[in-house]
Amino acid sequence: MMKKGTAYRLTGLSGAGKTTIGTMLYGYMKKKQDNVVLLDGDALRAISENTDYSLEGRARQGRIARNLVKFLTDQGIDVIWCVIGMLEEERRLNRNLIDNYKEIFIKVSIEELIRRDSKGLYKAALEGKKENVYGINMKTEYPENPELVIENEGNLKPEDAVEIIKDKFAL
Repeated sequence: MMKKGTAYRLTGLSGAGKTTIGTMLYGYMKKKQDNVVLLDGDALRAISENTDYSLEGRARQGRIARNLVKFLTDQGIDVIWCVIGMLEEERRLNRNLIDNYKEIFIKVSIEELIRRDSKGLYKAALEGKKENVYGINMKTEYPENPELVIENEGNLKPEDAVEIIKDKFAL
């Protein structure tokens, strides 16, 4: 029987550093093995042509991503999956469907995220110009039982976050 891959799901609010950390983790893992892919939430949305950020649109996007990750991990491919995903129901469904599921919560205070706001997302939401922004005007459920929490208030280098992940999961 083929060994299944592992899904390393980096989750957190927009601007938390998921993609930066995930990309660095991917680079590290790719040097050690061929069977690893990086899936970023923004790229997955572009592929599925889903621009619906409502709860329903996010649920649909979550199903697409979850099924893709299961498809890949069932073939022995490790997946580094960077996505906001701030609903407990989604995380429960992921855990139930994907055998080797590891959740890594990149935790950043909303105050720090508003300060960073590289995409202008939080400013627009606070001004009432943007709807469906987790942490501002959309129901947000922080992970209850992630395998790992990384605090990223701005004093942690992405390289150090990757080291924490490598140590936790013996990568």
